[in-house]
Amino acid sequence: MDSMKLKLIYPEDKIKEPLLSKMCKTFDVDINIRKANVQENIGWLELEMKGSDEEIERAINWLVEHGVEVSPLEGQVFTE
Repeated sequence: MDSMKLKLIYPEDKIKEPLLSKMCKTFDVDINIRKANVQENIGWLELEMKGSDEEIERAINWLVEHGVEVSPLEGQVFTE
């Protein structure tokens, strides 16, 4: 199983949608949210996504198709 660290930025019209829940039900991936900040008009998350390379890629593409901006965080270390 591979993993990727990502930053997700949600536009205002997507903040209240359960996109991560739907994504995990649709694709064979697990997520671990490490940091988040959600406000009325914007929200962002830093998370680790685990799964096969193919499933991670499919999940990322699905998020982008649903209006979420996705950026890799490779090389960064999450701190507690």
